[in-house]
Amino acid sequence: MIDLAKKHFEKIVKLCGANRDCKYYPCHFDNQVCLWCFCPFYPCYEEGLGEFITGKDGNKIWSCMKCSWIHRPDVACEVLREILEVTRDKNITEVLNVFENRELLMEIMKRVREKFP
Repeated sequence: MIDLAKKHFEKIVKLCGANRDCKYYPCHFDNQVCLWCFCPFYPCYEEGLGEFITGKDGNKIWSCMKCSWIHRPDVACEVLREILEVTRDKNITEVLNVFENRELLMEIMKRVREKFP
């Protein structure tokens, strides 16, 4: 395998698998999928996935420390599939704008949660 292909494959494995090289791994559970290291739905305000906690400054913030849903292989892949579906035929700027569209993201989350509670 040529070096460029190896480097590309290494990126894919780190993104789509369990990134055991990450200093925070496992942040939720062993063999988690690290594709969504930063959840695209944060903050989701879904009871059962997170809760409000008091931050260091005394303000309430949404915490998803106990959430493992987005790191399940079935969920991570389905979220990616949904996002790829809505971004088909879009350029990179348009794709990134999807992540600014909270309503669309919450609709994606709802569809995936119906399939994978």
